[in-house]
Amino acid sequence: MLCGLALLGLCAGYAAFILHHTTWQEARQLDAIFPFYTWRTRPFTAQELTRTWQLLAGLAAGCGAAATLLAALPTGRQELRALGLSLWAAAGSQWHTVQSLSPRQKRWAAWGLAVLTGLRAYLSLASVTPEYDDAASYSLFVSQGLFVTASYYPLPNNHVLSNVLSWAFYHVNPSFWWTMRLPVLLTTTAVTVLQLVGLLHRRLAFRPAAVAVLLFSLSKLSVYHSSVGRGYWLLTGCAGVMFIVTLALAGKTRTPRAAWALLVLSGVAGAYAVPTFAVVIASAYSWLGLSFLRQKAQIDLLRLMVSGGLTVAATLLLYSPVLFVSGPAIFFGNGFVAPRPFAEFVAGLPAYLWETEGFLVGQIKAGALLTLVGGVTAVLLLQRARKGQLPAAHAAWWLSLAPAAFWFCAVPYVLLIAQRVFAPGRTLLYKALFFFVILAMVLEWLLQQRRLRQWKAFRPALVVVAVAWLGYQFVSLWRDNRIPQQHNADYHAAYAWLSQQPHGPVLVPEPTHSIFLRLYFRSELPGQPWQLDGRPVPGRAYTYVVAFPQKRGYFQPTFTQAPAFRNAEVEIFRVPASESVSRGLPSYWYLNEDM
Repeated sequence: MLCGLALLGLCAGYAAFILHHTTWQEARQLDAIFPFYTWRTRPFTAQELTRTWQLLAGLAAGCGAAATLLAALPTGRQELRALGLSLWAAAGSQWHTVQSLSPRQKRWAAWGLAVLTGLRAYLSLASVTPEYDDAASYSLFVSQGLFVTASYYPLPNNHVLSNVLSWAFYHVNPSFWWTMRLPVLLTTTAVTVLQLVGLLHRRLAFRPAAVAVLLFSLSKLSVYHSSVGRGYWLLTGCAGVMFIVTLALAGKTRTPRAAWALLVLSGVAGAYAVPTFAVVIASAYSWLGLSFLRQKAQIDLLRLMVSGGLTVAATLLLYSPVLFVSGPAIFFGNGFVAPRPFAEFVAGLPAYLWETEGFLVGQIKAGALLTLVGGVTAVLLLQRARKGQLPAAHAAWWLSLAPAAFWFCAVPYVLLIAQRVFAPGRTLLYKALFFFVILAMVLEWLLQQRRLRQWKAFRPALVVVAVAWLGYQFVSLWRDNRIPQQHNADYHAAYAWLSQQPHGPVLVPEPTHSIFLRLYFRSELPGQPWQLDGRPVPGRAYTYVVAFPQKRGYFQPTFTQAPAFRNAEVEIFRVPASESVSRGLPSYWYLNEDM
């Protein structure tokens, strides 16, 4: 109870700080950041804003005072001491797992991590992996300040926890790589270590654990999001922690306090990273609920319900600035989570399942074959393990890891089917780790078969398959990046030309142009006061107007003169000084609403 109150107090205090961090006048200007959609922030008065942050501050103060009072009591001190000892014991157990590796295994792990980190650092360069979704995160949220980052939600691109971390980096150095790519690089490195240590701690042997982490880390979707990650690697790390503590709690761990604390903290952090982490929470809590029911552990069931309620309450408090400013409709009912018509959903479900599984393992059209073959083989080996037909060490892996891994792979689909939602494959990135764990155990079993070991071509054949799969991941990624790279080069060329011109207001009515030009100006010329507007401000005379070439965008200006700058993606018109300025729209303004 003490720790729960402290957590709620911290979350409420954070939300109160966010809402108190701005004036009402500034808060009402949020819609000007991304004016291209009809959606607008929720209307609220200055008094409502003040009352809300005061309510949250009062809740934080109340929870903090109650937690402090409980901590001063003997039972409270005892609870804190027990939690501290449990966390220390859990950390010591993980450290012991690392120390139990042989020198050779430690060298392999260190070199593998170094190579992966070097590869990710190289791929994080914008010249290699072009800016895409993280460009919108930088322009619309991170560079706009903490209040905007934590409360403005015009589209689900706002992975709030990731963007808040990037906001902290932005205030050290506003460059794009430092702000958006470095936090992801640090996250992927930490998560990779946690994945390997967690699997080893669950008594999986070093080789299959390393193979599982390596396959996951080198799959196309994982490689791409190790650069343009935003919240997806945070989600993956929290999912890994939740998976490990779920196994620990179901298996009656010797450090239950630490496991319960990590279950709640990983749930809150994961949900604040990406809201679709709810499917991971549902997977973990349903597995634990069924386990406790089988064990007739009523106390643990009660703890599970309290932990779930605490997770939901803390997450809602963290998101309360979003819910207050942007409104619950855009958060709970945006196009990514809105149910589809029944007939449309049923017709598209087989293709969605097949392509999502293929997407997760690295080949959208045929990759699901690997899922089918690996999954069926794993089910057969799990049955053999239950019958005692596998070596004791292998049986232990299969019995302790495989059922929960299958569960974490399957439950998301059950929830999506129940909601009639086709979630983007990237939101299920974490799920690929559990499949690769199963696949690595299948490969380890194959390597232990005497007949296959006697076949001299078996290991070379595995190497050829692995190299072909790996080559496809990077060739496919390179192919997918070519067009965005060219587009980014064109956007940057437009910025470079514009930055050399005399300062003047710029009208940028196309969302893509607005995002990228804001990105380049804020990251490369943070001190220069360029005014970029997405929609005309009445009475403001614009010096430059940006559009797509050949009138292929929504904005199709009616200038008679040729553009001052043109490439394949951008035209920039210099507005004549004779252009009249009125309280209405400029004479050259035209939006093609039929596109």
